[in-house]
Amino acid sequence: MIDRRTITETELNRFVSNHHYVHYMKTADWGRFKQRTEGSKYYCLGFYEEDHLVASAMVLEDSFLVHKYCYVPKGPCLDYGNFELLHDVLLSLQEFAENHHAQFLRIDPDVIRMSRTITGEPDGIINNEAVTEQLTSIGFIHRGYNYAYDGSWTNRYTLIVNLDRSEEEILSGFSKPRRTSLNRHQVSGVITRLGTEDELSSLMEFEVMLSRQDGFKPHSREFFESLLDCFGSHVRFYLTTVSLNTMIQGIQSELDSKKYRKDPEARAAKEAELIKVADLQKTYGDIVPIAGGIFLQEGDMSWDLYTYNHKEFNFLKPVDNLHLYAMKDMKALGVKRYDMCGFSGVTSKDDPEYGLYAYKRSFGPEFIEQIGEFDLVLNPSAYARFKKEKSLEVRARHKYWRLRYKTK
Repeated sequence: MIDRRTITETELNRFVSNHHYVHYMKTADWGRFKQRTEGSKYYCLGFYEEDHLVASAMVLEDSFLVHKYCYVPKGPCLDYGNFELLHDVLLSLQEFAENHHAQFLRIDPDVIRMSRTITGEPDGIINNEAVTEQLTSIGFIHRGYNYAYDGSWTNRYTLIVNLDRSEEEILSGFSKPRRTSLNRHQVSGVITRLGTEDELSSLMEFEVMLSRQDGFKPHSREFFESLLDCFGSHVRFYLTTVSLNTMIQGIQSELDSKKYRKDPEARAAKEAELIKVADLQKTYGDIVPIAGGIFLQEGDMSWDLYTYNHKEFNFLKPVDNLHLYAMKDMKALGVKRYDMCGFSGVTSKDDPEYGLYAYKRSFGPEFIEQIGEFDLVLNPSAYARFKKEKSLEVRARHKYWRLRYKTK
Protein backbone atom coordinates (compact mmCIF):
# COMPACT_ATOMS: atom_id res chain seq x y z
CA MET A 1 0.00 0.00 0.00
CA ILE A 2 1.12 3.53 -0.80
CA ASP A 3 1.28 5.96 2.10
CA ARG A 4 0.94 9.59 0.98
CA ARG A 5 2.54 12.18 3.24
CA THR A 6 3.34 15.88 3.13
CA ILE A 7 7.11 16.22 2.99
CA THR A 8 9.47 19.15 3.35
CA GLU A 9 10.70 21.14 0.38
CA THR A 10 14.22 19.88 1.08
CA GLU A 11 13.08 16.24 1.02
CA LEU A 12 11.16 16.76 -2.21
CA ASN A 13 14.02 18.54 -3.96
CA ARG A 14 16.56 15.96 -2.86
CA PHE A 15 14.41 13.10 -4.18
CA VAL A 16 13.76 14.83 -7.53
CA SER A 17 17.38 15.91 -8.03
CA ASN A 18 18.66 12.34 -7.70
CA HIS A 19 15.92 10.68 -9.74
CA HIS A 20 16.09 9.43 -13.33
CA TYR A 21 12.99 11.54 -14.12
CA VAL A 22 14.48 14.75 -12.73
CA HIS A 23 12.83 17.98 -13.85
CA TYR A 24 12.89 21.51 -12.45
CA MET A 25 9.08 21.72 -12.65
CA LYS A 26 8.85 18.87 -10.12
CA THR A 27 10.73 20.85 -7.47
CA ALA A 28 9.44 22.98 -4.62
CA ASP A 29 11.42 25.85 -6.19
CA TRP A 30 9.03 25.80 -9.16
CA GLY A 31 6.03 25.72 -6.83
CA ARG A 32 7.37 28.70 -4.90
CA PHE A 33 8.02 30.55 -8.16
CA LYS A 34 4.45 29.88 -9.41
CA GLN A 35 3.07 31.01 -6.06
CA ARG A 36 5.01 34.26 -6.23
CA THR A 37 4.26 35.07 -9.90
CA GLU A 38 0.75 33.63 -10.38
CA GLY A 39 -0.66 33.13 -6.88
CA SER A 40 -0.80 29.33 -7.14
CA LYS A 41 -0.80 27.17 -4.02
CA TYR A 42 1.68 24.32 -4.00
CA TYR A 43 2.04 21.09 -2.05
CA CYS A 44 5.03 18.80 -1.60
CA LEU A 45 3.89 15.19 -1.45
CA GLY A 46 5.86 12.03 -0.84
CA PHE A 47 4.69 8.47 -1.43
CA TYR A 48 6.06 5.74 0.79
CA GLU A 49 6.26 1.97 0.79
CA GLU A 50 7.20 0.70 4.26
CA ASP A 51 8.71 4.08 5.19
CA HIS A 52 10.76 4.14 1.96
CA LEU A 53 10.19 7.18 -0.26
CA VAL A 54 9.43 5.79 -3.73
CA ALA A 55 7.72 8.74 -5.46
CA SER A 56 7.05 12.45 -5.12
CA ALA A 57 4.73 15.07 -6.55
CA MET A 58 4.76 18.85 -6.50
CA VAL A 59 1.06 19.69 -6.88
CA LEU A 60 -0.13 23.11 -7.94
CA GLU A 61 -3.62 24.08 -6.87
CA ASP A 62 -5.00 26.80 -9.11
CA SER A 63 -8.18 28.16 -10.65
CA PHE A 64 -9.47 29.86 -13.77
CA LEU A 65 -12.67 31.85 -13.27
CA VAL A 66 -14.78 29.45 -11.15
CA HIS A 67 -12.83 26.37 -12.22
CA LYS A 68 -10.53 24.90 -9.59
CA TYR A 69 -8.00 22.29 -10.65
CA CYS A 70 -4.85 20.48 -9.53
CA TYR A 71 -1.83 20.19 -11.77
CA VAL A 72 1.31 18.08 -11.34
CA PRO A 73 3.86 19.64 -13.75
CA LYS A 74 5.76 16.94 -15.67
CA GLY A 75 3.86 14.34 -13.68
CA PRO A 76 4.81 12.70 -10.39
CA CYS A 77 8.48 11.75 -9.98
CA LEU A 78 8.60 7.95 -10.06
CA ASP A 79 9.61 4.90 -12.10
CA TYR A 80 7.13 4.93 -14.99
CA GLY A 81 8.07 1.35 -15.82
CA ASN A 82 6.55 0.24 -12.51
CA PHE A 83 2.86 0.22 -13.46
CA GLU A 84 1.71 -0.88 -10.03
CA LEU A 85 3.46 2.06 -8.38
CA LEU A 86 2.19 4.44 -11.08
CA HIS A 87 -1.37 3.19 -10.57
CA ASP A 88 -1.26 3.58 -6.79
CA VAL A 89 0.34 7.05 -6.88
CA LEU A 90 -2.19 8.36 -9.40
CA LEU A 91 -5.13 7.03 -7.37
CA SER A 92 -3.66 8.78 -4.33
CA LEU A 93 -3.33 12.00 -6.33
CA GLN A 94 -6.96 11.62 -7.44
CA GLU A 95 -7.97 11.39 -3.80
CA PHE A 96 -5.89 14.48 -3.03
CA ALA A 97 -7.54 16.44 -5.86
CA GLU A 98 -11.02 15.34 -4.77
CA ASN A 99 -10.30 16.38 -1.18
CA HIS A 100 -9.32 19.82 -2.51
CA HIS A 101 -12.56 20.06 -4.54
CA ALA A 102 -10.76 20.19 -7.88
CA GLN A 103 -12.77 19.81 -11.09
CA PHE A 104 -9.94 17.91 -12.76
CA LEU A 105 -6.36 16.74 -12.23
CA ARG A 106 -3.81 17.35 -14.99
CA ILE A 107 -0.43 15.70 -15.51
CA ASP A 108 2.04 15.86 -18.42
CA PRO A 109 4.74 13.26 -17.65
CA ASP A 110 8.24 13.80 -19.04
CA VAL A 111 8.20 10.28 -20.45
CA ILE A 112 9.55 9.68 -23.94
CA ARG A 113 6.79 8.43 -26.23
CA MET A 114 9.23 6.84 -28.67
CA SER A 115 12.80 7.53 -29.74
CA ARG A 116 13.29 9.16 -33.12
CA THR A 117 16.05 10.15 -35.50
CA ILE A 118 16.94 13.84 -35.68
CA THR A 119 14.58 14.20 -38.64
CA GLY A 120 11.70 12.71 -36.67
CA GLU A 121 11.43 9.13 -37.94
CA PRO A 122 10.90 6.41 -35.28
CA ASP A 123 14.08 4.39 -34.80
CA GLY A 124 12.52 1.51 -32.86
CA ILE A 125 14.87 1.75 -29.86
CA ILE A 126 12.44 3.15 -27.25
CA ASN A 127 8.64 2.98 -27.11
CA ASN A 128 6.69 3.99 -23.99
CA GLU A 129 3.18 4.14 -25.44
CA ALA A 130 2.28 1.48 -22.87
CA VAL A 131 2.47 4.28 -20.27
CA THR A 132 -0.20 6.19 -22.21
CA GLU A 133 -2.34 3.04 -22.25
CA GLN A 134 -1.84 2.61 -18.51
CA LEU A 135 -2.94 6.19 -17.81
CA THR A 136 -6.05 5.95 -19.98
CA SER A 137 -6.96 2.62 -18.33
CA ILE A 138 -7.03 4.42 -14.98
CA GLY A 139 -9.42 7.01 -16.39
CA PHE A 140 -7.19 9.83 -17.64
CA ILE A 141 -8.14 11.52 -20.92
CA HIS A 142 -5.18 11.84 -23.28
CA ARG A 143 -5.09 15.12 -25.25
CA GLY A 144 -3.43 13.27 -28.10
CA TYR A 145 -0.15 13.15 -29.97
CA ASN A 146 -0.64 16.53 -31.58
CA TYR A 147 1.38 19.43 -32.97
CA ALA A 148 3.43 21.04 -30.23
CA TYR A 149 1.75 24.45 -30.27
CA ASP A 150 -1.79 23.14 -29.73
CA GLY A 151 -2.49 25.00 -26.49
CA SER A 152 -0.69 22.51 -24.26
CA TRP A 153 0.64 23.87 -20.99
CA THR A 154 4.09 22.47 -21.71
CA ASN A 155 5.76 21.50 -24.97
CA ARG A 156 6.06 17.75 -25.52
CA TYR A 157 8.83 18.09 -28.12
CA THR A 158 12.36 19.15 -27.34
CA LEU A 159 15.96 18.76 -28.49
CA ILE A 160 18.58 17.62 -26.00
CA VAL A 161 22.36 17.69 -26.40
CA ASN A 162 24.36 14.92 -24.77
CA LEU A 163 27.06 16.51 -22.59
CA ASP A 164 28.28 13.18 -21.19
CA ARG A 165 31.28 13.14 -23.55
CA SER A 166 34.38 15.19 -24.25
CA GLU A 167 34.20 18.82 -25.36
CA GLU A 168 35.79 17.78 -28.66
CA GLU A 169 33.00 15.27 -29.28
CA ILE A 170 30.34 17.84 -28.39
CA LEU A 171 31.84 20.39 -30.78
CA SER A 172 32.09 17.79 -33.54
CA GLY A 173 28.29 17.60 -33.47
CA PHE A 174 27.96 21.31 -34.26
CA SER A 175 27.20 22.23 -37.85
CA LYS A 176 29.82 23.99 -39.97
CA PRO A 177 28.07 27.43 -39.68
CA ARG A 178 28.12 27.10 -35.87
CA ARG A 179 31.82 26.23 -35.79
CA THR A 180 32.61 29.00 -38.26
CA SER A 181 30.88 31.68 -36.19
CA LEU A 182 32.59 30.42 -33.02
CA ASN A 183 35.99 30.63 -34.71
CA ARG A 184 35.19 34.19 -35.76
CA HIS A 185 34.23 35.06 -32.18
CA GLN A 186 37.74 34.24 -31.00
CA VAL A 187 39.18 37.12 -33.02
CA SER A 188 36.24 39.55 -32.96
CA GLY A 189 35.90 40.11 -29.23
CA VAL A 190 32.70 38.10 -28.65
CA ILE A 191 32.67 36.42 -25.22
CA THR A 192 30.11 34.99 -22.80
CA ARG A 193 30.27 35.15 -19.02
CA LEU A 194 28.01 34.84 -16.00
CA GLY A 195 25.80 37.91 -15.72
CA THR A 196 24.67 39.72 -12.59
CA GLU A 197 21.18 40.59 -11.46
CA ASP A 198 21.92 44.24 -12.25
CA GLU A 199 22.44 43.23 -15.89
CA LEU A 200 18.98 41.68 -16.32
CA SER A 201 17.96 44.89 -18.09
CA SER A 202 19.93 43.72 -21.15
CA LEU A 203 18.03 40.43 -21.28
CA MET A 204 14.76 42.32 -20.91
CA GLU A 205 15.71 44.73 -23.71
CA PHE A 206 16.38 41.80 -26.04
CA GLU A 207 13.04 40.18 -25.15
CA VAL A 208 11.21 43.41 -25.93
CA MET A 209 12.86 43.45 -29.36
CA LEU A 210 11.53 39.95 -30.02
CA SER A 211 8.08 40.82 -28.67
CA ARG A 212 7.81 43.66 -31.19
CA GLN A 213 8.69 41.19 -33.92
CA ASP A 214 6.43 38.29 -32.85
CA GLY A 215 3.72 40.06 -30.85
CA PHE A 216 3.73 38.80 -27.25
CA LYS A 217 3.85 40.34 -23.79
CA PRO A 218 7.43 40.56 -22.44
CA HIS A 219 8.14 39.56 -18.86
CA SER A 220 8.62 42.04 -16.05
CA ARG A 221 11.83 42.52 -14.11
CA GLU A 222 10.05 41.09 -11.06
CA PHE A 223 9.40 37.89 -13.03
CA PHE A 224 13.07 37.31 -13.77
CA GLU A 225 14.17 38.39 -10.29
CA SER A 226 11.70 35.91 -8.79
CA LEU A 227 13.14 33.15 -10.96
CA LEU A 228 16.65 33.94 -9.77
CA ASP A 229 15.54 34.18 -6.15
CA CYS A 230 13.43 31.01 -6.06
CA PHE A 231 16.00 28.77 -7.77
CA GLY A 232 19.10 30.27 -6.16
CA SER A 233 22.24 28.32 -7.08
CA HIS A 234 20.26 26.26 -9.62
CA VAL A 235 19.79 29.23 -11.97
CA ARG A 236 22.45 30.62 -14.30
CA PHE A 237 22.26 33.94 -16.12
CA TYR A 238 24.63 34.13 -19.08
CA LEU A 239 25.52 37.36 -20.86
CA THR A 240 27.31 37.60 -24.21
CA THR A 241 29.16 40.80 -25.09
CA VAL A 242 31.25 42.10 -27.97
CA SER A 243 34.20 44.47 -27.95
CA LEU A 244 33.63 46.54 -31.08
CA ASN A 245 37.11 48.00 -30.80
CA THR A 246 38.59 44.49 -30.93
CA MET A 247 36.34 43.67 -33.87
CA ILE A 248 37.36 46.78 -35.79
CA GLN A 249 41.03 46.00 -35.23
CA GLY A 250 40.49 42.43 -36.42
CA ILE A 251 38.69 43.49 -39.60
CA GLN A 252 41.31 46.14 -40.35
CA SER A 253 44.06 43.58 -39.84
CA GLU A 254 42.40 41.29 -42.37
CA LEU A 255 42.06 44.11 -44.87
CA ASP A 256 45.73 45.06 -44.42
CA SER A 257 46.80 41.49 -45.11
CA LYS A 258 46.83 39.79 -48.51
CA LYS A 259 43.81 37.68 -47.64
CA TYR A 260 41.46 39.38 -50.14
CA ARG A 261 44.04 40.23 -52.80
CA LYS A 262 42.38 37.97 -55.39
CA ASP A 263 38.80 38.36 -54.18
CA PRO A 264 37.63 41.99 -54.61
CA GLU A 265 34.01 41.03 -53.89
CA ALA A 266 34.91 39.54 -50.52
CA ARG A 267 37.11 42.58 -49.77
CA ALA A 268 34.23 44.95 -50.53
CA ALA A 269 31.96 42.97 -48.18
CA LYS A 270 34.58 43.17 -45.44
CA GLU A 271 34.99 46.93 -45.96
CA ALA A 272 31.21 47.35 -45.68
CA GLU A 273 31.30 45.34 -42.46
CA LEU A 274 34.00 47.64 -41.09
CA ILE A 275 31.82 50.69 -41.76
CA LYS A 276 28.82 48.97 -40.14
CA VAL A 277 30.77 48.06 -37.00
CA ALA A 278 32.21 51.57 -36.73
CA ASP A 279 28.69 53.01 -36.91
CA LEU A 280 27.54 50.58 -34.20
CA GLN A 281 30.43 51.65 -32.00
CA LYS A 282 29.37 55.30 -32.33
CA THR A 283 25.87 54.33 -31.20
CA TYR A 284 26.60 51.79 -28.45
CA GLY A 285 30.20 52.34 -27.35
CA ASP A 286 32.86 49.64 -27.16
CA ILE A 287 31.65 46.79 -24.90
CA VAL A 288 28.06 45.93 -25.87
CA PRO A 289 25.76 43.20 -24.45
CA ILE A 290 24.39 41.32 -27.46
CA ALA A 291 22.75 38.17 -26.04
CA GLY A 292 21.52 36.81 -22.74
CA GLY A 293 20.04 33.62 -21.39
CA ILE A 294 18.55 32.23 -18.19
CA PHE A 295 19.12 28.52 -17.63
CA LEU A 296 18.13 26.14 -14.84
CA GLN A 297 20.08 23.14 -13.58
CA GLU A 298 18.81 20.26 -11.46
CA GLY A 299 20.67 17.01 -10.96
CA ASP A 300 22.29 15.98 -14.26
CA MET A 301 19.87 18.05 -16.40
CA SER A 302 19.81 21.68 -17.55
CA TRP A 303 17.19 23.73 -19.39
CA ASP A 304 17.43 26.82 -21.60
CA LEU A 305 14.42 28.82 -20.38
CA TYR A 306 14.84 32.30 -21.84
CA THR A 307 17.47 33.22 -24.44
CA TYR A 308 17.31 36.43 -26.48
CA ASN A 309 19.71 38.51 -28.54
CA HIS A 310 20.19 42.09 -29.73
CA LYS A 311 18.63 42.26 -33.19
CA GLU A 312 21.18 44.75 -34.55
CA PHE A 313 23.94 42.25 -33.82
CA ASN A 314 22.33 39.18 -35.40
CA PHE A 315 25.11 39.10 -37.98
CA LEU A 316 27.54 38.06 -35.22
CA LYS A 317 25.44 35.00 -34.23
CA PRO A 318 26.02 35.71 -30.52
CA VAL A 319 23.72 32.93 -29.29
CA ASP A 320 26.18 30.40 -30.74
CA ASN A 321 28.77 31.72 -28.30
CA LEU A 322 26.28 31.71 -25.43
CA HIS A 323 25.34 28.06 -26.00
CA LEU A 324 28.94 26.89 -26.16
CA TYR A 325 29.78 28.70 -22.92
CA ALA A 326 26.62 27.38 -21.25
CA MET A 327 27.39 23.81 -22.32
CA LYS A 328 30.91 24.04 -20.87
CA ASP A 329 29.61 25.61 -17.66
CA MET A 330 26.82 23.07 -17.24
CA LYS A 331 29.18 20.20 -17.97
CA ALA A 332 31.45 21.47 -15.18
CA LEU A 333 28.41 21.39 -12.86
CA GLY A 334 27.84 17.71 -13.64
CA VAL A 335 25.10 18.16 -16.24
CA LYS A 336 24.83 15.35 -18.78
CA ARG A 337 21.68 16.38 -20.68
CA TYR A 338 21.37 19.93 -22.09
CA ASP A 339 17.70 20.59 -22.91
CA MET A 340 17.26 23.30 -25.56
CA CYS A 341 13.59 23.51 -24.53
CA GLY A 342 11.01 23.07 -27.18
CA PHE A 343 10.19 23.14 -30.87
CA SER A 344 7.15 22.35 -32.99
CA GLY A 345 7.91 18.67 -33.51
CA VAL A 346 7.73 19.13 -37.29
CA THR A 347 10.95 18.90 -39.28
CA SER A 348 9.75 19.85 -42.77
CA LYS A 349 10.69 23.23 -44.19
CA ASP A 350 7.06 24.19 -44.79
CA ASP A 351 6.43 24.31 -41.04
CA PRO A 352 6.21 27.98 -39.90
CA GLU A 353 8.47 27.15 -36.94
CA TYR A 354 11.07 25.28 -39.01
CA GLY A 355 13.75 27.94 -38.42
CA LEU A 356 13.82 27.28 -34.67
CA TYR A 357 14.18 23.54 -35.26
CA ALA A 358 16.92 24.03 -37.86
CA TYR A 359 18.91 26.28 -35.53
CA LYS A 360 18.68 23.99 -32.50
CA ARG A 361 19.42 20.95 -34.65
CA SER A 362 22.73 22.54 -35.67
CA PHE A 363 24.12 21.81 -32.18
CA GLY A 364 23.86 18.04 -32.64
CA PRO A 365 20.99 17.20 -30.25
CA GLU A 366 18.62 14.25 -29.94
CA PHE A 367 14.96 14.52 -31.03
CA ILE A 368 12.75 13.99 -27.96
CA GLU A 369 8.98 13.41 -28.11
CA GLN A 370 7.10 13.00 -24.82
CA ILE A 371 3.71 11.39 -24.24
CA GLY A 372 1.82 14.65 -23.63
CA GLU A 373 -1.02 15.84 -21.41
CA PHE A 374 -3.61 13.83 -19.49
CA ASP A 375 -6.65 15.01 -17.56
CA LEU A 376 -8.51 13.06 -14.90
CA VAL A 377 -11.99 14.60 -14.97
CA LEU A 378 -13.70 14.85 -11.58
CA ASN A 379 -16.60 17.12 -12.62
CA PRO A 380 -17.51 16.48 -16.28
CA SER A 381 -19.88 19.40 -16.83
CA ALA A 382 -17.55 21.93 -15.16
CA TYR A 383 -14.59 20.50 -17.10
CA ALA A 384 -16.42 20.96 -20.41
CA ARG A 385 -17.13 24.60 -19.54
CA PHE A 386 -13.50 25.10 -18.49
CA LYS A 387 -12.19 23.92 -21.87
CA LYS A 388 -14.49 26.25 -23.80
CA GLU A 389 -13.89 29.27 -21.59
CA LYS A 390 -10.14 28.74 -21.40
CA SER A 391 -9.87 28.38 -25.18
CA LEU A 392 -11.72 31.67 -25.69
CA GLU A 393 -9.56 33.41 -23.10
CA VAL A 394 -6.29 32.19 -24.63
CA ARG A 395 -7.27 33.31 -28.14
CA ALA A 396 -8.45 36.71 -26.91
CA ARG A 397 -5.31 37.23 -24.81
CA HIS A 398 -2.96 36.31 -27.65
CA LYS A 399 -4.81 38.60 -30.04
CA TYR A 400 -4.69 41.49 -27.55
CA TRP A 401 -0.96 41.17 -26.86
CA ARG A 402 -0.21 40.76 -30.56
CA LEU A 403 -2.08 43.94 -31.39
CA ARG A 404 -0.43 45.80 -28.53
CA TYR A 405 3.20 44.73 -28.99
CA LYS A 406 3.77 43.65 -32.59
CA THR A 407 5.41 46.37 -34.67
CA LYS A 408 3.49 46.96 -37.87
